[in-house]
Amino acid sequence: MAEVEIFRLFFLVMLRFIGLIVAAPVIGSGNFPMRGKVALAFFAAMLVTPVLPVLESPIPEATWGYVAWGAGEFFIGIMMGFVMTLVFATIQLGGQLMDMQTGFGMMNVFNPAMETQFPIYGFFLFILAVLYLLLVNGHHLMLRAVLLSFEHVPLGGFVARPALFYEVTRWGSAMFSDGLMIASPVVCAMLLAYITMGLLGRVVPQIHLFVVGFPITITTGLLLTALILSVYIDLLDKMFFDMFKHVETVMRSIG
Repeated sequence: MAEVEIFRLFFLVMLRFIGLIVAAPVIGSGNFPMRGKVALAFFAAMLVTPVLPVLESPIPEATWGYVAWGAGEFFIGIMMGFVMTLVFATIQLGGQLMDMQTGFGMMNVFNPAMETQFPIYGFFLFILAVLYLLLVNGHHLMLRAVLLSFEHVPLGGFVARPALFYEVTRWGSAMFSDGLMIASPVVCAMLLAYITMGLLGRVVPQIHLFVVGFPITITTGLLLTALILSVYIDLLDKMFFDMFKHVETVMRSIG
């Protein structure tokens, strides 16, 4: 009988890890095989289950009660992964703004990690963000965040509070301002370039601005992007710090 209770406890822990792995960036990528995701959740749950504190309330014996607990654990993992994904959605938005201004907006590439069509700049910034996340062991911190979540929200402690949805909505709106911040140097430079070419077209009407404009905007965008890469990395550092801070806020709102 004790073995059955341990397995029921283990399965609830694994559901929280599965929710995170399904929704989180990088480790939830379509490039990561499904067997690998299940194995990662399985071994992570094996390590975490023995160190969990004693539950304040026993695991429900009824089937529907246990299913409700399992759904709550899976939703907790999904919410954590969703909050982490907002950072990469912000990067994609910033890249789209840059592409629209520089002339790359007509071309898209398939990003297998997010399983969506990405603009050229968006894909480039996304790759840099993934590499930086792996460099600072962000994938380890994602799994560690699940372990720490059990301190704020014990098994069966999921409660859907209005404050949770308010916080998630606020972070979603902040995604647009952060995306604009990423793209602002290139967007401002393109605005000045378009104003200059407009004035030049008035002074020298013989110039074919449509033919000359694309090489100028593309070259200016590439040069400026190379110059601001260090600033972008510093911004990524802040965004990833805020990402894990928001995950902790989610856990406080649920628990």
